[in-house]
Amino acid sequence: MMMKIYKSMRRTLLICLWLSSSFAVFAQERVVSGTVKDETGSAVPGVNVLVKGTTSGTLTDASGQFKINAKDADVLLFTFVGYAATEVPVGSQTNIDVSLKPDVTSLEEVIVTGYSIDKRRELTGSVSTVKAKDLTFAPSGNVEQMLQGRVAGVTVISNGQPGTTSQIRVRGFGAFGGNQPLYVVDGVPTQDVSFLNPDDIETTTVLKDAASASIYGARAAAGVIVYTTKRGQRGNKKLSVTYDNMIGFTNPGSGQKMMNPTDFADWTWNAIKHTEDANAATAGVAPDYATAISKFNHPQFGKGLTPVLPDYLMVGGTPGVSGTVDLAAEKLKYNIDPRNGSTYQVIAANKSGTDWYKEITDNAPVVRQTLGFSGGGEHHRFYLGLSAQDQKGILVNNSFKRYAFRANTEFDVSKKLRIGENLQFTYRQALGISGANGGQGIAADENDILSAFRMPSIIPVHDVFGGYAGTTAKGFNNPRNPVATREGIANDRIFQGSGFGNVYAELDPIPGLTLRTSIGGNYSQFGQRNYSRWQYENSENNSAFGFGQSSGYSLAWTFTNTATYKKVFGDHAIDVLAGQEALNTGAGWNLSSSGLNPFSWDPNFINITNVGSRVTNSNQFKGVTFSSYFGRANYVFKEKYILGAVIRRDGSSRFGANSRYGVFPAVSAAWRISSENFMQSLSFVSDLKIRGGYGSMG
Repeated sequence: MMMKIYKSMRRTLLICLWLSSSFAVFAQERVVSGTVKDETGSAVPGVNVLVKGTTSGTLTDASGQFKINAKDADVLLFTFVGYAATEVPVGSQTNIDVSLKPDVTSLEEVIVTGYSIDKRRELTGSVSTVKAKDLTFAPSGNVEQMLQGRVAGVTVISNGQPGTTSQIRVRGFGAFGGNQPLYVVDGVPTQDVSFLNPDDIETTTVLKDAASASIYGARAAAGVIVYTTKRGQRGNKKLSVTYDNMIGFTNPGSGQKMMNPTDFADWTWNAIKHTEDANAATAGVAPDYATAISKFNHPQFGKGLTPVLPDYLMVGGTPGVSGTVDLAAEKLKYNIDPRNGSTYQVIAANKSGTDWYKEITDNAPVVRQTLGFSGGGEHHRFYLGLSAQDQKGILVNNSFKRYAFRANTEFDVSKKLRIGENLQFTYRQALGISGANGGQGIAADENDILSAFRMPSIIPVHDVFGGYAGTTAKGFNNPRNPVATREGIANDRIFQGSGFGNVYAELDPIPGLTLRTSIGGNYSQFGQRNYSRWQYENSENNSAFGFGQSSGYSLAWTFTNTATYKKVFGDHAIDVLAGQEALNTGAGWNLSSSGLNPFSWDPNFINITNVGSRVTNSNQFKGVTFSSYFGRANYVFKEKYILGAVIRRDGSSRFGANSRYGVFPAVSAAWRISSENFMQSLSFVSDLKIRGGYGSMG
């Protein structure tokens, strides 16, 4: 009996102990909340709050507040770009308020420069970086334009057309010829970065002086801009999905103020009077305006001491008609198709004035969307990006579209060997660009905005019966109707497809030594068709309907091999790089053909076969081949005194055998004064460095 009672009591006691321990375990995990602020006391939204050592986490809301499940023994990790990571033990707390501090370790920031990754604090050259977030909000389709105003010494000249190329100047003009910088994307050099999606960029580095850019030799005379694209993070086994969306628009404004028709006529007369004033002053007599004006008979404003605005600028072949016109009878004679004989138009005067700039412009929307997938494990990492951008220009029928797919991956073959790739495939379409060389020549070329400011406002956009009006009405010189020009390119089309990237392998044979080999390339192809109207509305017209087609392709390649050795010996640190590179800037073919007056003006039936006066041209280009060897050595003592040296030997197929090679050296030094003992009392100085260098580029 006593044994049964004992067993019953023991069982009851064990149950109570189990329940109490379970309650203790359950009681440990609870909801912890709080607010995250910056050094000024302002709430910080979007801060990552993570239970350290786990994948359990959350983000602060718009008010900087968060809630997360945690246990007594947990540690909360708070991270945010630009601020130092903060760790807070949970303990018995249920409310945790955190104040983030700026990341003073930004001096440890690593920067992608010439074939390597370096610490900012150990740089001796002039290098600037641009944060990725600064490249994502501007309403532009080109990452070049997004550098404007963000890097000291870098000037971006853009004409504002979507899809156009920009002129980049790094510290002014460095050569008599081309002054465009060299671009390097994920280690592959290129002359064009229009394929890049801003949301895919991770880092942007501008190498501005010889100490930093001489490693690229002959092509670095105008500076170097280095882009790296996003990659996943190792160790994070959780898939991360991001969606970036940018919506905006460009307002064309109102243009410059133009004369109304009455003012235009009055100032035409004033020109005659001022000419008479000058002639009379030369002859020493009083000006005779009546005689001077009587000798002048304007086709539209007549003659006399004051001009008279006509009701019709043209009726058939008669200019400057005042009074009523039998429009029913005139419509029977109307013809704006040159194939049917002489043109016959009736153009009414727009006495209230035509705003030509407003007629060819409109608000221009832009939409960019990017869907990104990233992640990784202990032995791999990846990033996949899908992006689309659709941007309209302020001019009629000017637009830009880009669709891109990016894949960046890296895998461990073994503990010492890694392989990876960075690839992007892009479709681009840029329509209605004015100016030669991708829009860069618009300042020197005739263009539609210039025509809009040259066209007198008394001319309407259309004639009485719906055709285009213009300077075929005599007395207005030779500007062309810009609305007709812009609408005339509505059926033009262009296709541009490209594949860009590289595959690489990295081997660490011994600690500190990394061997890397990379094969990169850029394949691009395009097809284009364009139409030119048979004009009738201008004083100077195209006298035929024109059609043209063109296509082409190019292939550039780069083969790079480097060996990097980094070692720290007490107060001494060395960083040595040696490499070899061979590349071709792009070889390919272009083919173009054109003709006149197809049997039909319908774009669905026009091709080169059914046009007359056919002309065909083609050209082949081999590109420029380079063979290069380069090296770099950096020495750092106590993180205070830094010495650097660079040398590169370039050989180019552009030159003859006797002058094919050039050597480009550079030396530099820096003194981090802020690390000296006598500077430690100056708490407001985080980093102060004196540096200098000498070198040659290009």
